[in-house]
Amino acid sequence: MVILNILVEGQTEAKFVKEVLKPHLNPQGIYPKPYLVTTDRSQNICGGSANYAKIKNEINRLWREKNSQPVMLTTMFDLYGLPTGFPNFDQANKLSDPYLKVKYLEDSFAGDIDDHRFIPYIQLHEFEALIFTDLRETYIDFPQNDQYKKDIDRLFVECNRKYPSPELINENIATTPSKRLEKVIPNYKKLKTSLATQVIAKIGLVKIREKCPHFDRWVTQLEGLT
Repeated sequence: MVILNILVEGQTEAKFVKEVLKPHLNPQGIYPKPYLVTTDRSQNICGGSANYAKIKNEINRLWREKNSQPVMLTTMFDLYGLPTGFPNFDQANKLSDPYLKVKYLEDSFAGDIDDHRFIPYIQLHEFEALIFTDLRETYIDFPQNDQYKKDIDRLFVECNRKYPSPELINENIATTPSKRLEKVIPNYKKLKTSLATQVIAKIGLVKIREKCPHFDRWVTQLEGLT
């Protein structure tokens, strides 16, 4: 049995851990539990943007909690909007290949934490990228979005043609995965926490892992913890 603490940046990622990742890993004896970064402990505010010092403090705090079972720790932060204080952030931004860039950041993150129990993960480029594996699921089982079917189909075809993987959908402020979704589903921002996880569950980890190699590598690492 392995306890896996997952430090996440928002409620959507926390819901994903509980409703998608946990059912997948539990049968293998791995028990993930999400923790939101505490951005203001005095007011008990969690989630959202946090500087790197707070993230590192949260990691250290989680390891101080007493557990009778082996404890591992991983993260789930978006590359888009990542705090500039991350180790070697400026050097990583000089790399044009997104996969090399995110690996460099993760390796630097791991080096700074310096603990064999730590598995860094940074999502390319945003959590919503996983939805782009099959955008059609945003309306197939969700009648409230059926009116946007044509626009969603158009976006799906456009992105499939342009990007070999949803993970490569970029970090431009106007064209990140979430911004693209907000343009075709006007109420997406309000529905995000519930809808995103439900859509990802419908798509399924198998299909997502086929299309998203960086995400697949992370899940493979987690599966190998036992």
